[in-house]
Amino acid sequence: MLQMKISINRTIEFLKIAFPAILESLVSVIIATIDTKMIACLGKPAISAVSFTTQPKLIFFSVFFALGTTVSILVAQAYGKRDEREANYYFYTILKIAIFFSVVIGIITAVLAEPVMRICNHQDDTLHLSVSFFRIIMGFMIFQVLSTVINAALRGIGKTKVTLVSNVAMGITDILFNYLLIEGRLGFPRLEIRGDAVATVLGSIAACVISIIAICTQNDFIHLKGLFTEKIFSDRERLGIIFSKAGNIVFENLFMRIGFLVSSAIVSMLSSGETAVYAVAMILLNYSFAFGDGIQSAVVALTGRAYGAGDYKAFLHYFRIALVVGVICSVMLGIIYNTTSEVYYKAFFTDRRAIDDGSRYSGYAAVLTLLQIIRIADVGAMRGMGEVKTPRIIATICVTVVSPLFTYVMAIPAGYGVEGFWSAAVISQGLWFVMAGGACYKHMKRLKGELLC
Repeated sequence: MLQMKISINRTIEFLKIAFPAILESLVSVIIATIDTKMIACLGKPAISAVSFTTQPKLIFFSVFFALGTTVSILVAQAYGKRDEREANYYFYTILKIAIFFSVVIGIITAVLAEPVMRICNHQDDTLHLSVSFFRIIMGFMIFQVLSTVINAALRGIGKTKVTLVSNVAMGITDILFNYLLIEGRLGFPRLEIRGDAVATVLGSIAACVISIIAICTQNDFIHLKGLFTEKIFSDRERLGIIFSKAGNIVFENLFMRIGFLVSSAIVSMLSSGETAVYAVAMILLNYSFAFGDGIQSAVVALTGRAYGAGDYKAFLHYFRIALVVGVICSVMLGIIYNTTSEVYYKAFFTDRRAIDDGSRYSGYAAVLTLLQIIRIADVGAMRGMGEVKTPRIIATICVTVVSPLFTYVMAIPAGYGVEGFWSAAVISQGLWFVMAGGACYKHMKRLKGELLC
């Protein structure tokens, strides 16, 4: 009876962290969906142009996503040991590193926006649109970076509601200014695709303000009290830990994004009409990732806490909960994608061929969803125990090598076009799923011996 009570309590604890984190990620995806819908009034070239900015943007943001993941892991482990000073040391250090690099990278990418986009976009009719959008987004990236790191630190102690509120603020601001600036309403100028970019920046500023207010007003485990007084760069051992973990995650994200970028460049060899349908279909996988990201937030926070406390049974229990929740979410999303595909694609396109093609792609999205979410749970558990090297190696193999290779072969020489992209995605994600699952099992056996000895 006691064991059942503990099981229920841990499941509730997992869901309390995962559910707001899922909602937070969903807000971001819903915003992206609405963005795409709102720029659809400008035609398929506009949809294609914005889609080609995604991967280069994420390549540069990979540094900050890695720093965010690192701060979540280290804060969660310090929280498990109830060591507030250590948690805030890691938080302050990573926040200062993120601010420095966001300024440097923001300036460089804003200046070099055109040559960067020439690498990513081979469509003459959409290139200038991509450059305008990319330059604005990257020039003001610091606001999104600040929000990313602060929210990641709060996730490490299970505070996912604050990050949800900041994302909601971002979404409301973004949608409002999209309405005002894309077509020029209520006296505002018609900026078209640049209006979408400005609205995105204003949304990130709103999210940043909410995150800062939340962490300043709550007297909690993580705070900003010592940000300017704590001597953080003198502790070489802890700095080494940060750069070791962040470095592995940076390379994991970077190689992943390079692989996605190569695949995206291959997609740009097709017409803007074909790539527009592909971009809308890919939004479905963003919804899948939102669920996976929320589950990963809970896995990293709770398994990291259990690891810090030396409790293997709790670690294993939280991981099993993640797998069950992941399977349920995957099946649910797969059913939704396939039963609502007609309605979904009609919201973006009027021609029958685009709707039929998109509906067919939804079947691929359903398969990829299951592979993606369970793999994310496996990687989250490895990160919770501090293992970041293995996920990097696996991601490099699957996304940087396997995915672009199969994408090119199946789409261009084999002549399957967009259909080839989806088939290649199933192959690479399937391999990633198998390798991540095997690695997670291996490291958990090692952890069991480590904690139960």
